[in-house]
Amino acid sequence: MENNNELIVTRVFDVSPELVWKAWALPEQIAQWFAPGIVMEVRELDVRPGGHFRFADPNDKLSGEYTGTYITVKPLQELSFSVVDFSDNPAGIRAGFKVEFEEIGNQTKMTLTSLPPENSYDKTTFDAWSGCFDRMAKVIKSN
Repeated sequence: MENNNELIVTRVFDVSPELVWKAWALPEQIAQWFAPGIVMEVRELDVRPGGHFRFADPNDKLSGEYTGTYITVKPLQELSFSVVDFSDNPAGIRAGFKVEFEEIGNQTKMTLTSLPPENSYDKTTFDAWSGCFDRMAKVIKSN
């Protein structure tokens, strides 16, 4: 985490960018890592500019959906999206993120950066994304 205004989370995976990209683009993979501690129900995953995603916790029918829209989709290079954290909450968290993929030999460096205007995050958000990426590493290795 760089500072209190911008969230940056970097992770290096011992696999190709293609395998890391699939963890973001395939419903059966993103469901397993996108939320810490649970397997999400993927209700929609349309990974293209203007496409939407909708995820829900299948064990919690009261929280609504985690929804968003893809802004930029450059396979194996960059993905950006806006998010509304839980649609049934009118004050739901609104955020945006950019994910960049960089091939480094036999590894992939993935960097998630927050996008303005909601560019103010704390250690809790950093830890949540870090936990998700720990889970992502396990999902990638098992697929």
